Amino acid sequence: MFVFPLKESLMLKPLRSGHARELLALVEESRHTLRPWMPWTGQMQSLADAEEFIAAAARLYADNDAVTAGLWEDGRLAGVIGFHEINWRSRSAQIGYWLGGSFEGRGLMSLAARSLIDYAFIELDLNRIEIRCATLNRRSRAVPERLGFLLEGILRQAEKLEGGYMDHAVYGMLAEEWSAKRPLL
Repeated sequence: MFVFPLKESLMLKPLRSGHARELLALVEESRHTLRPWMPWTGQMQSLADAEEFIAAAARLYADNDAVTAGLWEDGRLAGVIGFHEINWRSRSAQIGYWLGGSFEGRGLMSLAARSLIDYAFIELDLNRIEIRCATLNRRSRAVPERLGFLLEGILRQAEKLEGGYMDHAVYGMLAEEWSAKRPLL
């Protein structure tokens, strides 16, 4: 698996079983900011849940179906980013991400997403990357907007969350667009 240094104190690297305690702690401290957008937070309640998440991510990576990485700042887990699933026939993937509340607002996830997108287009030879975000989640939507993704449309009532059904903004980036925009970012 990979390790991507993003800047001096920031890197992407795989989650390992020994990271379960830190993953659970980050989810617990950020649950109030994550829960409105991430319904899975209700299912990560114990160390066993965190260990199962990490094990499932490792299985998907081994099967070449997904990539999940921790975002680490100064040796501390700050968030998680990855490809939910890779569609090899269509050469496309969807990126998902979340950041711990104490790490928000500093552009960390944009740096991580940029690196993962490079990996997708250069190393994996994918053609399309998609990011879907709840339309009301301004912080999450800022990442694809900052990186020059095209807003392709709105999926109405795409996800059931605590407050009811949420619309999703769908952003897309093609390999040829990324190679043209990348030097400008």
